Order: sequence, then C-alpha cells, then structure tokens
Amino acid sequence: MSPTRRTHGALAVLTGLTLFAASACGGTTADDGDAAGGTPKPGGALTFALQSPPLSANPRAFTDSASVYVTRQLFDSLVAQDPATGEIGPWLAERWEANADATAFTFHLRDGVTFSDGTPLTADVVKANFDDIIANRAKLNPAIAPSVANLTGAKADGDSVTVTFGKPSAPFLQAVSSPGLSIVGAASLKLPFEERADKAVGSGPFRLDAFGQSGATLSRRTGYAWQPAREERTGDAHLDKVEFTVIPESGVRTGSLQSGQVLAIGDVPPADVQALRDGGRQVIARPNPGLVLGLIPIQARPALSDANVRRAVALSIDAAEVRDTVLSPDFAPATSVLAKTTPGYADLSAQVRFDPAEAARLLDAAGWKRAGDGVREKDGQKLSLVVGWFPIYGFNQKVLELIKAQAAKVGIELELLEQTGAQLLDGLKNAKYDFFWTNATSADGDVLRATFSGAPPNFYRIADPGLEELLQRQIGESDPGVRDKTLAEIQQHVVDQGLYLPVFEPTALLAASPKVHGLAFTASSGLGGLRDTWLS
Repeated sequence: MSPTRRTHGALAVLTGLTLFAASACGGTTADDGDAAGGTPKPGGALTFALQSPPLSANPRAFTDSASVYVTRQLFDSLVAQDPATGEIGPWLAERWEANADATAFTFHLRDGVTFSDGTPLTADVVKANFDDIIANRAKLNPAIAPSVANLTGAKADGDSVTVTFGKPSAPFLQAVSSPGLSIVGAASLKLPFEERADKAVGSGPFRLDAFGQSGATLSRRTGYAWQPAREERTGDAHLDKVEFTVIPESGVRTGSLQSGQVLAIGDVPPADVQALRDGGRQVIARPNPGLVLGLIPIQARPALSDANVRRAVALSIDAAEVRDTVLSPDFAPATSVLAKTTPGYADLSAQVRFDPAEAARLLDAAGWKRAGDGVREKDGQKLSLVVGWFPIYGFNQKVLELIKAQAAKVGIELELLEQTGAQLLDGLKNAKYDFFWTNATSADGDVLRATFSGAPPNFYRIADPGLEELLQRQIGESDPGVRDKTLAEIQQHVVDQGLYLPVFEPTALLAASPKVHGLAFTASSGLGGLRDTWLS
C-alpha cells in the first residue's frame, strides 16, 4: 500500500452525545501572515477559550471537543489524514502495508522520535499501546471502541509493528490517525487507566504543564522533528505556551475575544459570526465530516413503519430556510446522509430536497388525511410524532421549532421533547420517541455502519438485511474506489427508504484575533496541531 493512499476509517460518535461542533463554507485555515507581509516568529502565549472544560488528557477516555483540542497537541499518531483530500499519509510511521482482507496492518516506524519524558519511540512501545487498548477495552470512549472492536493483538519486529484483527477492518487506518488512537508514552501506560486524566506523556510538539476544570496549560518542547509528511516545515512549535481556559457563556466568550482578553475561541455561536467578522476578527469554518444533523426515525413506532411517511417528513423540511433563519451562511443544507467533507460522500441533492407537494401526496396515498385542526389522521390516530433531542448545540431548539412549523404546513404535528443524556438513553432503549435529532462526526464513511447497522444496541430498530450486507461488505473492501461505490449505494438506500432525514451539515467555527496565524482544522473538524501557529 502506498503511504499516501486514500483510505477510510470509523470514529463514530454514538447517540450524538459526544460531538465536535461543525458545518459548511469558509476557509479552513487562519491567515498565515504572508498576505499581511509578516513572517512566522517564535514566542508568545496563545490564550484559547473553550465552552466546556476538557474532561481528560487521556486520549482514549473522552472525545469531547475540549479534550481533543488539548490531546491533539500532546500526542502524535502513526499516520495523518489530510483535511483537504482525505488521504492518509506518514507521521510516526514512515510507511505501512495492509493485507488483502484488511485484517493485518504493518507500520514501519521512523527514527529519532522521543516522548516528552525523553524516552524513545520503539516498536515495543507501539505494541504496548495496542495491548493496553485490548486490556482496557471496556473503558474506552464509545467513539473509539468500534474501531478496535475486532482488534486481536500486535507484534513488534525490529522497527515494525503488525496490528491484527479478527474480522476485516478497512476503516482502521483512518481511525488510527485520530487523537483517540494516538501513541502514548510508556510512562503513561504504566498508570491505571483512571489515573491518566492529568498525566500525559506524548511525542507531540507540546508538553502538559497543568490540567483541570479551569482548562489546561501547555509549553513548547525542544527538538521536535517528526511532523506529518505533508507539513513542509521541520522544527519546534513557534508558540512558547498554549493556555486553554474555560468560558461557558457564549456571549462572554465572544466578548472576551473582542476585548482582547483571549486570542482565540471555540464553539462560536452562529449569531455572533457576522459581528466578529465586522469587528476584524477571523472566523474559520469547516463542515464536520460524518453524519449530517438530521432526524432518525425509530421504526418500532407505528406511524414510522411506513417508508412513505418517513419520506414525507423529510420532504416537508426546508433546510435552506433553517440556515437562513437560525444559523449563518457558513452552514450548508444537507445533500446526502454524509457531509461533503466525508470520504465516500455521494451527492444525492436531487433526492434530499424540500418538496411539500410531494410530501402531501405521499401522506394522502398512505391514508393520512387532514382533520379539522389541520393535523392528519388515519384510523382515528393523529399524525403526532415525538422528537427526542439533547441541547448539545445552542441552536438546536430554534432549529427544531422551525422544523416543527414547516412540518405542520403539510399536516404533521411534531412534539419536541428536550432530554438529558440519561433520559435519551432510556428513551432510545424503550422506543419512547418517533425521531431522534442527532449527528455523528467521523472522517470516514464507516459512520454509516455505526448508525444504521441492525447489530446491538440497534436503538433505531432497523431490520434491513440488504442494508446490513452492504454495511458489512464495505469494511472489508481495501480498494478505495470499490469501497466508495458501496458507500454510495448505502447512502442511496438510506435516503430512498427514509431511514434518515438529513437537514444540514454542522460546521466547526473558530474565531481569532488578527494577531493569530496558522490556526487550522483536522480532517474531523477538530482543532488542528498548533505547531505552526504564531502570533504577530
């Protein structure tokens, strides 16, 4: 396998509870300074405000955006995924091979890599990382677990490590590029899993100085010379320090950037985007790869056992109006089940559309007729559907209220039921909702399997043998072109059967002072490495 061959992998986030915020147009990298006549210079501290505290510096414990923003600076991965192309390229591994059925991956390590405690990267350390993953499989974050569910072991041989799986696992190569499967130093591995939250030994360009509920402080390492192959510059980070601080209130966070109290912020509220741009701040946007924001039907509910009813609800939603009314131009209406930034995306814009006339026709044909109050009825039952949702995005309530109003125009009544995380899990287990409002961030099309497989826990009660065959087939297809065709077939089937109602692509939004240069996103729309970030 070529070291830059495009491949795919899953980092699916279960039930939409641990997501990166994200969606559509705009640049993906902050001004690098050249256009303004500046050149990168060393020194200074970047103050970066987060919406919520990072939960752990153990990359396998949590995948919330705050934690991943921190761990990406501390830990390197065996391979790196290019955000622009989706291709996988060298990082700690200078090359690799996979066998024909994607059950064995051999990584050849580069020389000269050290961890923040001075110990070297060796094949034995990499093997120990995968042994540790197996030993702590039950403790892994649910977003990571599917990628290594069939992991059977690792073997070190000289400067090479072979990782093996009990079943085909083509998505693994993309997954191993993520922070969750980055390589941890031996000193961290010696600690019990639960004691690694604030003790991080990685090979990244920064070391961890402090970590807690108030944020995290990182300082520059010296002698760093093993950046991803696609990055031309070799050498240490420009910044002396990175200080992640927590400012939960969105308005206060925006105000802190405007006043100069901090130099960059994450989780920018869409309502503040234009004011920040008008005030001379940079707003950097990138669509989240993976499953777009939308409604997933629970097919155990009587009304939604009919595909035409599910499709009718989808056709009643005007995503462009949602964007223009509630969000900002940085958000794009969905054109498939997957976002356009996802490897394996297929353009289904002809089917994913707003068409209230066709929605009404489908409902009429299914026997749902308008009653005196405008809500459709069939056999004495109103077409009243419950939507379970969780307020992980600040805009969720306004978006759903607008969708409710749109559906009412074709005779569908939506009841919006805000839930806690625990309530949602109970509601999904016991089919208390007709729809669940969700998305899942993953820079690989295998997120479709994590969402639509009929394997346990199967919260959405999907029983579709044809779809299941396609979902399982794609994880054994090591040829990207062949796999893309299967992923396209899956997306077409999901849309045709109304198994998911795509609405819009969530977008990652960062904002920064014009003094900040080189901020960038990862392929999963998280905060990229800060090695090339500098202050003017």
